[in-house]
Amino acid sequence: MMKILVAGGGTGGHIYPLIPIGEELRSRGHNVFFVGRRGSIEETVAKGNNFEVRYIEASQFDLSVSKLFKFVISSTKGFFDALRIVNEIHPDAILGGGGYVSLPVLIAGIIKGIPIYLYEQNTIPGRTNLIFKNFAKKVFLGFEDAKKYFLDKGVFTGNPVRKNVISVDKDNALKFFNFERKFTLLAFGGSGGAYNLNKTIFSIIPELLDKDIQVIFITGTKFFEEFNGKIEHKNLRIFPYLNEMGYAYAVSSIAVTRGGAMTLTELILNDIYSIVVPFPYARDNHQFYNAKYFENFGCVSVIEEKDLNKEILMQKIVDFKNNFHIIKMDCSANYPKDSEKKIADVLEEGK
Repeated sequence: MMKILVAGGGTGGHIYPLIPIGEELRSRGHNVFFVGRRGSIEETVAKGNNFEVRYIEASQFDLSVSKLFKFVISSTKGFFDALRIVNEIHPDAILGGGGYVSLPVLIAGIIKGIPIYLYEQNTIPGRTNLIFKNFAKKVFLGFEDAKKYFLDKGVFTGNPVRKNVISVDKDNALKFFNFERKFTLLAFGGSGGAYNLNKTIFSIIPELLDKDIQVIFITGTKFFEEFNGKIEHKNLRIFPYLNEMGYAYAVSSIAVTRGGAMTLTELILNDIYSIVVPFPYARDNHQFYNAKYFENFGCVSVIEEKDLNKEILMQKIVDFKNNFHIIKMDCSANYPKDSEKKIADVLEEGK
């Protein structure tokens, strides 16, 4: 039985894929401890899945003077927090999920001689993983294209996803939305929403409804009031946020979304064709390259935000609907379905 520290957070995308890994390790009898900040999304998600959480201070890196000062102070405190946790638990391995939350824990692990492993979910690696790659035994990759950054240390495992969003019963999902079994569009801009994308989607909703297309529109909490209640129709559902994403995937024929790694992975594993409008200000334009990776398999069509307008978006949706009956969507065949098991296997081999 191993004791494993799992460190990552700051965004949902950094913590959600670590949960299936932790669950797989726990099911094999290992002790798993998550490390994160008090009052953070990583604390909420990890505790919500019944994991023990140990706390550190951490702050995002930023070149502005005040935020850089805060980063240095928080990281220093976080390092001593992490050192105390490592001395207390004596882990057999540390898994860093990327992002600034994992940074102090990885440093403490290196100093104490604990084997460290990294997980990189995007095609373009984050700064933390690039900094620590030379100290890692292995780097687990969500995209095969990222292997060029990590060479022989990179292991293409795919991104682990929540089991409750894959292969959900369609009849139960139709009841949840009170929808019929017909062509349905899922439109969402990630957990935080996307204002420009929201506006374009909202502008074509009347035409979509005229073409007998059912629409699930997830606006993001901060944009919900601007769009809610302005169009009432039996084929339209608008949400600020949806916990039951498995239901949304189960009923959807096509999606319009951003290019976050976990969003795309969940859509691919549900065999949903996606029109992706990458967030143009994402670090190193990684959303664009994430989407391009799946476009090569014919599962995604990329529209850059500078080219987005209602005519282009509407035409792509209608083209797909008109050919939907002859298109065989088998996107999941191109991607690993048991990523958390592959990662757990490698961690056990390194014991």
